[in-house]
Amino acid sequence: MLRRPQRFTSNKQVVRDLQCEVIRQRFAARLGTLSYFGLPSSSLEDVAQWSPLLDRITAVERGAAEREWEVQNELLVNAFRQGISHKLTLLRGDIDSILLSGLDTHGNQPTWPYDVVSLDYSGGLFYRNEGAQLSRLEAIKRVFQRQASGGAREFLLFLSFNLDQIDQREVRESLETIRRDLKRFGHAADQVIEAYLSHAKEQARLKLYVMNLIARLAAQENFDSESESPIFYLGNNNTEMMAFRFYLKASSRTFTPRSPRERLNQIVNRRMIEIVKGQQKLTNLRLPLIKAEQADAP
Repeated sequence: MLRRPQRFTSNKQVVRDLQCEVIRQRFAARLGTLSYFGLPSSSLEDVAQWSPLLDRITAVERGAAEREWEVQNELLVNAFRQGISHKLTLLRGDIDSILLSGLDTHGNQPTWPYDVVSLDYSGGLFYRNEGAQLSRLEAIKRVFQRQASGGAREFLLFLSFNLDQIDQREVRESLETIRRDLKRFGHAADQVIEAYLSHAKEQARLKLYVMNLIARLAAQENFDSESESPIFYLGNNNTEMMAFRFYLKASSRTFTPRSPRERLNQIVNRRMIEIVKGQQKLTNLRLPLIKAEQADAP
C-alpha cells in the first residue's frame, strides 16, 4: 500500500513554476529532448509537471532508514501512474554520496551530462561528514566536475534547501572575502557588506554566499554562470526555505579558469523573490546597492 501522498504548499508550486519558466526560456529549441537528474520526491510532482519537456529522467531516492524500498517503490509506482516510467531511471541512496562516489547503493551510475540538475534538498546546506568536512558543498562542487567531464555545453542548476544549521563562520568569512574583492575592484563595499552582516534575515547573507559560491565553482570548471533572482518562502510546517536557479554555459575564453563572468556588483544588486501565500514579489530587503557609477568596474 502506498503512503499518503507528500503534500507541498502553494509557495512550493510557485517555485516549481518559476523553475519551469527558466527551462522553457533557456532551452526553447530543445524542449522534449532534455535530461534531468535530481531529487523529485516520491510523488514526482516537479518531473511530472516538466515531463513534456524531458526525454530522460534520473531520479534519486534514499528512503527511510531500514525501509528504503518502501519509498523507492512508491516513486516507481507513481512514475507508472503518471505515464513517465519509460523515461525514468531510479538511483537508490543519498544524493550527496552518489555525487561524491559516482555510484548509488546498488553500484549504478548517473549518465552524465544532464541538462537540468535539481538539488531540491529537504534539509540544510551545511552538513558535515564524520571528518568535519562540508560534504554537501563538496557534493555540489562535484556536479560541475562531473558535468564538465561528461562534456556538458550548457545546463541548469536548481538548488533548494532550508535554513537549518547554518554555518555562521563559513558564511560570514565568505562575506568578508566578498568585501575585500569588491574593494579591490574599486567598489565602496563597507556599508553594503555591513548591512548584509547585520541584517535580521539569514536569507540576505545566504543570497550573497550561495550566488558567489556557485559562480566560483562554475568558473573552476570553465563554466560561466548566470543567476536568476533567488527565492525565499515558507514551506511545509512553516519551514524557511530558499531556492536558487543558475544557467551554466561552457566557456571558450581560455583553458585556464578565469574569474566568474557574473560580477560581484551584479550579485549584490540582484533582487530576490519573496513568495507569501502563493504570491510572489521582488524585494531587495532594504539592502543598499552598489552605486551605478561603480558598476562598470570588473
